[in-house]
Amino acid sequence: MIDELGYLPMNRQNNHNLFQLIHDLYEYRSVILTTNKDFTRWGDFFVDENVAVPIVDRLIHHAQVFMLGGDSYRLKQKMSGGSVAGVGQN
Repeated sequence: MIDELGYLPMNRQNNHNLFQLIHDLYEYRSVILTTNKDFTRWGDFFVDENVAVPIVDRLIHHAQVFMLGGDSYRLKQKMSGGSVAGVGQN
């Protein structure tokens, strides 16, 4: 599972490492990936858009893609005065 891909920008070494990981898992293992970035915006956080294309290609080849929308449940919980399980209120 790769969580929050695109939260931080990636450097060339990170791009290479991610490509190698996806390449090695491709056709052999399942990958769960979460991101708040649309596929068309992946070039924004990858140093080289030419690396993003083969990664996306491998990820979506046999994929089930779930596009979720809506407000953050954390923000919604905070605004209603509640707390998120396991997290104390500030």
